[in-house]
Amino acid sequence: MFVFSCSSTPLPSGGQVTIPDDFFGIVHAARTGKPEEITLLEQMGCKWVLNTFFWHNIEPEKDFFDFFDYDLYVDYAKGQGKKIIGVLGYTTGYLYPNGKLKDYISPENMPFFLRYVEETVRRYKGRVDVWSIWNEPNFNFWKGSENEFFELTKLTAKRIRETDPDAYIIGGVFWRCPAEFIKKMHNAGATKELDALAFHPYAVNPSGSMKIYDNFIKTVSEINYTGPVWITEMGYPTWGWYPTKVSQNKFPAYIVKTITGAAVRGARVLLWYEIFDRVKTGEKSLNSEKHFGLVHKDFSRKEGSWAYELCARFLPGSRYIPELPNRENIPSHIVSFCFMDSVSGNNTLILWNDKKNIQKIELYLSASALLHDISTGENTLLPANAPLDIGDKPLFITWQGKDIPRIAKKR
Repeated sequence: MFVFSCSSTPLPSGGQVTIPDDFFGIVHAARTGKPEEITLLEQMGCKWVLNTFFWHNIEPEKDFFDFFDYDLYVDYAKGQGKKIIGVLGYTTGYLYPNGKLKDYISPENMPFFLRYVEETVRRYKGRVDVWSIWNEPNFNFWKGSENEFFELTKLTAKRIRETDPDAYIIGGVFWRCPAEFIKKMHNAGATKELDALAFHPYAVNPSGSMKIYDNFIKTVSEINYTGPVWITEMGYPTWGWYPTKVSQNKFPAYIVKTITGAAVRGARVLLWYEIFDRVKTGEKSLNSEKHFGLVHKDFSRKEGSWAYELCARFLPGSRYIPELPNRENIPSHIVSFCFMDSVSGNNTLILWNDKKNIQKIELYLSASALLHDISTGENTLLPANAPLDIGDKPLFITWQGKDIPRIAKKR
C-alpha cells in the first residue's frame, strides 16, 4: 500500500555530507552487450550495475551449473569499468516437479540453496563487488515466514563469508520501511554478518520517498545500527496503473529531487530503477513495470535521463554544505542545496519552489555560472548577478572556483 504525502520537501537534519565518487548506479544495466549502452552509461555517470544471479538460470538441474550467460555479463561489465551488485535468489525448477516456482526456500531445501550460493560466490570472487541477499522479502518476493527468511539471511551470509572472507554483503533489501520486520530481523541476529542494509524507498513523489528514508534511519537507529545505508532501487514509472506513476514532463524534477534528498541524507549508494523501458518506443502498457526506464528500448533518451546525468556528473566527490547558500529574505518554501568541491573546483546549487507559484530571486556570484536544463541537458550562461524565476522544476546551477553563493529576494 502506498502512502500519499503532501509536496512539502522534508529537509535533512544532519550536517555536512561528502557524496561518494561512486554514488550512482543503475539497475539492469550493462546487459545488452551493445556499444550504444556503454556509451549511454558513460555519459550518464553510472558507476554501479545490479543484476540478479537467478538460481534457476545457474542450476536448472540438480548438480548442473551453467554460468555461461553470467560469465559474459561479468566480463562485459567489468571490462567497462563498472562495479557489480549481484543479487542471490530465488528458487529453481528441480525443487518443484510440477514446474511452478515459488519464492521460498524450505528448511529441507536450504542446503541446496546454500550450495548455489557457494558455487556462485566462488566463481565470481573478486569480480562481483557486492553480494545482495534476496530482494524485498517484506513485499512480494518471499512466501515463507519471517523467521524462515531471517534464518536464510544468516545462513547465506555465513556461507558467503566462508567462501570469500573479503566479500561485501548487503541484506534486508526492504521494500520501503517495514519497521517491525527490521527490528525482528535484527533481534534474530540476521543483520550481524551484513556490511550494510539496503532498502527501496518507493513513493508517489520525492517528498514521500524522503519521508520513508527518514523513517528508515529512525528505525535502524533504534536497533543501534550505524553502518552504511544503500538504496538499491528507486524510481518512478512514466506510464501504467501504479500510483507512483509520473508524467514525462515531471520525471526530470522527480529524479533531481529524489537523488538530492538521498545524497544529502548520507546514502552510500543510489541505484536508479532501471535503464530501459520494457516496451517498444512509443508503446504504452498498463503494466507500470514496463515504464521505469531512463531510456527507451531503442536507446533514445527519455527526459529524465538528462536529470540523472547532471546529478551523476556534478555531485560525486562534492560536499553538501547545509549552511549554504547564504539566504537573504528567502522564504522557507524556496528549497536550496549547495555542493562544493574544493579539489575539482566544481560547485553545484540546486533550487526549487515547494509552492506552485513562480518566485523571483537573485543569485549573487562574482563570476558567471551555468544554468543546466534538467530536461534536455542544455545549458545557459548566467551573469555574475543573475535574476532567477524559481518554480517547482529544480534549477541546476554550476560554477567553478571558491565563490560562496548568495541568494536574495528580488527587489
